[in-house]
Amino acid sequence: MMNVGDFGWAVFLGSALACLALLLTKKLHGRHSMDHDLGSIQKLHVSPVPRIGGVALMVGLVFGAFVIEAQNGEAAATMIGLLLASLPVFAAGLVEDLTKRVSVRTRLLASFVAAALAAWLVNAHLTRLDMGPAIDPIMQLGWVSVLVTCFIVGGITHSVNIIDGLNGLASGSVVIMLGGLGLLAWQAGDHVVMQLCLAGMAACGGFMVFNFPAGRIFLGDGGAYLAGFWLAECAVLLLVRNPAASGWAALLACFYPVWETVFSMYRRRVMRGTAVGRPDRVHLHQLVFRRLICIRVGSSRAAAIKHGLAVPVMWLLVLFSQVFAQLGELHGGWVAIGIPLFLIAYHRLYNALLIRSLPTPALLQADESAEPELGVAQ
Repeated sequence: MMNVGDFGWAVFLGSALACLALLLTKKLHGRHSMDHDLGSIQKLHVSPVPRIGGVALMVGLVFGAFVIEAQNGEAAATMIGLLLASLPVFAAGLVEDLTKRVSVRTRLLASFVAAALAAWLVNAHLTRLDMGPAIDPIMQLGWVSVLVTCFIVGGITHSVNIIDGLNGLASGSVVIMLGGLGLLAWQAGDHVVMQLCLAGMAACGGFMVFNFPAGRIFLGDGGAYLAGFWLAECAVLLLVRNPAASGWAALLACFYPVWETVFSMYRRRVMRGTAVGRPDRVHLHQLVFRRLICIRVGSSRAAAIKHGLAVPVMWLLVLFSQVFAQLGELHGGWVAIGIPLFLIAYHRLYNALLIRSLPTPALLQADESAEPELGVAQ
């Protein structure tokens, strides 16, 4: 019988080998799969790179769904259900990677459809939010439960695409966040969600062999959406399957991309007065890269070195929230401390780097030549 470690390695190798195959065959598909748009406002790479790493994630997860059958039939059935549910949002992202013609609205709708399918196939819909007697009873209504779940899953799915801007940032952050959710599942004694988290971690890990720090292949929208969907559904299933699990602890485990998205919308709409989907160069990870790492090590240094130094800074923020998520599962007061401490740390770093970038007020202005977009895959 295959143990948990063997299962994780199987998914990891499936993803890594799929990445290798995509790189070895890029001359065959590069016309469509390579990211040739080097001049976009959010681009940091300087040569075309395949942006279909999501295919490797899907291969690793599909492989894992079959090999886990000998170990845990329930986990295998749940994995297969989630993979089937993920197809609309994965396909929308992948077609965008290949054609650049899938609108943001279409991808957003695809994420809602995927969440609705997961609610149907594996019962992944929230019946509580741990927000008190004024809110939670409403969640018992079936249609409310599904609608709210679709909104939450769609939001987290897109939030991972928002942070996909440095080599290893999105995939590594998802690994850390799934690790946090996996520990919460372990505390709850839920081996199915633990294995789902492990599968997502291993698939992203196999991809990172070729993505971090050198950036030989990118997640693309398909990969970012698949990783975000997997993260969101693991959080939902943790709460659905374990009534004692803390909803706030699960939120804190996923908090970095969620807050990056919320703050980006506020910054664009309120501070700049522009569309919330218009890209800019002032995400926190971009400021860390340009205003901390490039200045410290020199802009002429190899991109792999700069990405390799910038991304761990962001990972520390993600790890910070995991610590308080684990403590919050033991005592809810830690979550009440963890969220404001995260916000303080995030905004102190953000403001310090933004001030360092002055006097360049154009950083806070929209690039009128840029197309509206929710995120960019790197």
